[in-house]
Amino acid sequence: MAVGPQRGPYPETPEEGRKSREFGLVYRNFGSGDVESMFGGSPKTVSPWPSAGRTKANPKGYDQALVDKALASPAEHMADVDPRNLHATQPWITHAGVSHYMGDEYRKTGRTFADQDQAGNRFPVVYTDEQGRNRLLSGHHRATAAVLKGEQLRAVHVKARPR
Repeated sequence: MAVGPQRGPYPETPEEGRKSREFGLVYRNFGSGDVESMFGGSPKTVSPWPSAGRTKANPKGYDQALVDKALASPAEHMADVDPRNLHATQPWITHAGVSHYMGDEYRKTGRTFADQDQAGNRFPVVYTDEQGRNRLLSGHHRATAAVLKGEQLRAVHVKARPR
């Protein structure tokens, strides 16, 4: 990205421009370590990524059978995913949830913030759809913490079947 004389950073390419509009908050906060930069004192805020969206042909936006199969054997599907290029399937994140994953308790115990007994919440789940978008199905708080820490997100990674 180039820097303009008075306007500040501006995109050099259309792709950089799109990412700046859609992912600006995520890229600005990557590695900042500052939870308040996402929340500004509020107990909750909208997910920092663009919405994953849905279609009439695929209302969920992902193949449930593939996700269920991956969750049955998560160790076989674990991967490091760049948290900057996700698409959110959850509209909100909470300050308390992100703070939990930023703190030492999660690192030491692995205890999730909520819904510890749900298979889909034990690990973040990322589904790469047919268009190559990484849909964050679960783990929005952990993904936000990864952004703030400047780290990769360790997640169950499921890829759509090629058509």
